[in-house]
Amino acid sequence: MNQNNQITAETKLYGFIAQEAHSNRFSVTVNKLFKENSINAMVIPMNIRSDDIAFTISQMRSSKLNGALISSEYQESAFALIDSASDAVREQGVCDCIFIEEGLLYGDLIMPRALEKFAERDDFQDDIALRAMCHYFYELITGEDDDKKR
Repeated sequence: MNQNNQITAETKLYGFIAQEAHSNRFSVTVNKLFKENSINAMVIPMNIRSDDIAFTISQMRSSKLNGALISSEYQESAFALIDSASDAVREQGVCDCIFIEEGLLYGDLIMPRALEKFAERDDFQDDIALRAMCHYFYELITGEDDDKKR
């Protein structure tokens, strides 16, 4: 979204796929960050039921979206549906972000990198955000991979 709160033909659109996406503040927070940093993009919350996740992700190839952020309940399902994956996605077996390029779905893991980046900042006051990431938090603070935390 640009500074005038308008979506234009140049605005990059990303879905936020979750069972309760509309009641989650994630998209509001990301959209605020986009605006504060003059990034012409917008995250659209998408409430998706578990029985619709495969259809939704597979149809993204022909949608107007540039990609989607995937909530934790669907990250394993997303991994099974992407066309190509980053090394981190292949290693972990989950995908929290999908980029769409030329009709192909490229999966990546962006939350662990973002959390590490912000955790290193001097003004990072709390580890609540890290704890919300379940197994990512455990791996970050221990250096161990604990599949039981997923």
